[in-house]
Amino acid sequence: MKKKNVLITGCNRGIGRAILEKYQNENYNIFGLGKKKFSNICKRYYSVDLSDINEVQEFCKKLKNLKIDILINNAGINKIDKFHLVKQSDLGLIFQVNFFSIHRICQSVIPNMIKNKWGRIVNLTSIFGSVVKEKRSSYSSTKFALNGLTKTLAAEYSRNNILTNAVAPGVIETELTRKILKKNIHKIKKDIPMGKLGSVDEVSNIVKWLGSEKNTFITGQQIIVDGGYTIV
Repeated sequence: MKKKNVLITGCNRGIGRAILEKYQNENYNIFGLGKKKFSNICKRYYSVDLSDINEVQEFCKKLKNLKIDILINNAGINKIDKFHLVKQSDLGLIFQVNFFSIHRICQSVIPNMIKNKWGRIVNLTSIFGSVVKEKRSSYSSTKFALNGLTKTLAAEYSRNNILTNAVAPGVIETELTRKILKKNIHKIKKDIPMGKLGSVDEVSNIVKWLGSEKNTFITGQQIIVDGGYTIV
């Protein structure tokens, strides 16, 4: 069988890196995308700042030639602040990275998927795209929007065998998580029914399955990977 082309955004570290490694272990052509250049991640790597509209547009022109079969939208940013103090510039930045760049990339890869009558798109959202928490108005808004886009793409293109789903991680064990949570990490563990943080592998395994030939009938769904955090 012909190798399928996979594009993974935000693949430099954490969940994105774990997803990339899952695909590297199998028979795929991998295209990585990140803000900074890391030559040791994969052979076909593009350094693109998703907050820069012009850089995104230039990269999307290249996507026509890459003929992507599987798209994993993992890149995202967050900024915590009280709602009445949110700057319009920060709101615009978060939406550009977390939603508008994804919207544009999806538009660029879907025509090839339609032509091939096969495609898989997996969007990494968040538990804060289903539940909310104070000081996360900007971030949650982008993730709610991305859930809406996920369902809309599924409704519109599933008939073309293009299955679009979302995976929403909860509190996952990464270097960045520990840096942000610090001493609060023990309290959060107690709030999770499973009593522990999730691992990047527990997220990447689901992403990999949804974005593969093994997924033949799941579309328009958001799979929450949080150890039960949002049900209590």
